[in-house]
Amino acid sequence: MPCLRTSYAGLMTTPIPAIPVTGGVVRSPRGPSYLLGKRLGSGAFGAVYDCIGPFDQSFALKMFLPANKPYAEVRAEWLKEAERLYRLRHPNIVYVHDYFEVSGLFYLVLERCDHSLDEMLRGPFTDRLVVDVARQLLFAVQYLADNEFVHNDLHAGNVLVVQGERLQAKLSDLGIAQELYGYSGARPAVVQHRLMAPEVAAGGYSTKQSDLYQLGLLIYQMHTGVYPIDTSIGYDGIIAQIRDGVPRAKAEALGTPIGDIVSVMLRRQEQYRYTSALQVWEDLQKLDVWARDRFERAADSVPSQQQPSSQQPSSQNPSENG
Repeated sequence: MPCLRTSYAGLMTTPIPAIPVTGGVVRSPRGPSYLLGKRLGSGAFGAVYDCIGPFDQSFALKMFLPANKPYAEVRAEWLKEAERLYRLRHPNIVYVHDYFEVSGLFYLVLERCDHSLDEMLRGPFTDRLVVDVARQLLFAVQYLADNEFVHNDLHAGNVLVVQGERLQAKLSDLGIAQELYGYSGARPAVVQHRLMAPEVAAGGYSTKQSDLYQLGLLIYQMHTGVYPIDTSIGYDGIIAQIRDGVPRAKAEALGTPIGDIVSVMLRRQEQYRYTSALQVWEDLQKLDVWARDRFERAADSVPSQQQPSSQQPSSQNPSENG
């Protein structure tokens, strides 16, 4: 028999939902059953499980748990994310296959990815990988902007990766994304301090350029292996770095072509950033990040020829010999 929980605000008791466990089965009212595997992650929202569908397909089952939030609020969050994922079909946005409510819990049946981008960030990526991942994320961000959405939560934990012959990056978690409805900006209900664009920190509003700022922070992290904001010094210190343009200054100081592009994405005034994700890509694709590979392959294809020592040139500059 389920336990009871008292809601003092509503002066009523409601049953506490039974949390699914590994090896259990969750049945959708539409008919399909999902066999739960290991828990892939958890948080304040609930948990994500590996699961197997009715035709032995691999899925990720995201469970929304009411916990300490009102039931109606959690239901609204779940329904909003489900409807957005259904509307926003794109190869670089995680695909939702089903969504349903069972016994007071809310579920999304999502495309199964291998891991998050955060799990790959143990050091700087090669330039080729930075550009390839950035291309895919810019493609998704441009699609969101074209559909009048701001994601508001672009970070490595919300980028999922499918490994294969070629890595695929996919945006996830549209829970706090906002629809602009033709307006230039919107006030985000929730924002992570370490992701704040300057206009969010100063005025409390986000725009399409705010997503470019967040993506600039992520590309910097992929390029260098470190985050451009010191998050260990507390809220006031984080805001001071954003206000003073520290991330942009760090990108400029790299002195690399990718750093130069990122520095424009991280400008404090959004009107001086790139106008769109497509414009960022137009600059990134000019970088010949495959040139070194081509040079090395060409060098490997030329047989080495050992010159007689008597014919090797010797430098006449003492400093070069030293």
